[in-house]
Amino acid sequence: MHNDFIQLATAIRPRLISLCRSFFDRQELACDAEDAVQETLLRLWLMHERLRMYHNPETLAIKIAKNVCIDMLKKACSQHEPLEDGIVVFAPLQTDHQAILHDTERIIGQAMKKLSGTQCRMLVMRSEGMTMEEIAAACGTTPASAKTMVCTARKQLMTTINIRRK
Repeated sequence: MHNDFIQLATAIRPRLISLCRSFFDRQELACDAEDAVQETLLRLWLMHERLRMYHNPETLAIKIAKNVCIDMLKKACSQHEPLEDGIVVFAPLQTDHQAILHDTERIIGQAMKKLSGTQCRMLVMRSEGMTMEEIAAACGTTPASAKTMVCTARKQLMTTINIRRK
């Protein structure tokens, strides 16, 4: 398994670097791209024993890298420096896209808390690219049952968020 992880990390690293650099396009943040890649590989290593459960570990690595980059950018946006007289300056200002992303994540996070533990776990596994067969095996159920439970969880999530299908 150790060699499998090394092969995956070696194969995916150039793609991760390219992806992370696209998030950190300003020159002063270029070193953050390397940090994001290292954090992504660390997270993959921490779950290396479960990588076989994923249909496409490279897709998982890309998803983790995007989340790491977003987290790093959020952290950079939330850092502030107090000035004299108790005035606080926030740097840099959030763009509309970042504000919408933050609000969306918060709303979905609140709606996910209303799901059962199994429903939440299955939706997360599906969003990570796992097949219904892989989800069923991980949860000890049949693929048909897993599909039904994922569909029910999605409907419940959309109802909670108040999304109507047309």
